[in-house]
Amino acid sequence: METETPTDESQPKGERGTYQAGQDQSLSGAVVEAIAANSELDALEIADEFGPLYDVIDPSALDSLFRSTGTADRPVGCVTFEYAGYRVTVDQTGWVVLSDRQ
Repeated sequence: METETPTDESQPKGERGTYQAGQDQSLSGAVVEAIAANSELDALEIADEFGPLYDVIDPSALDSLFRSTGTADRPVGCVTFEYAGYRVTVDQTGWVVLSDRQ
């Protein structure tokens, strides 16, 4: 897992898709939905096919990392990890970017 400060660079090479988390959607849920949207599997089949998300990253930690506290804005940055054949990048704005593994 990597944490990075976002840059204004173009999307990563091999980009497979982007997904914007809904306002009330958890980031971990957005990751699963993004993968389902870019595969022939539904969200419930992802864990059966690739193992649970928590095998590669703690979903609660991911969800709380960029959560707004109500008194302060979300921290700036992004997290990158590999899951389900993708390099997954999640940022503080709720965007999930799926790229080919490198």
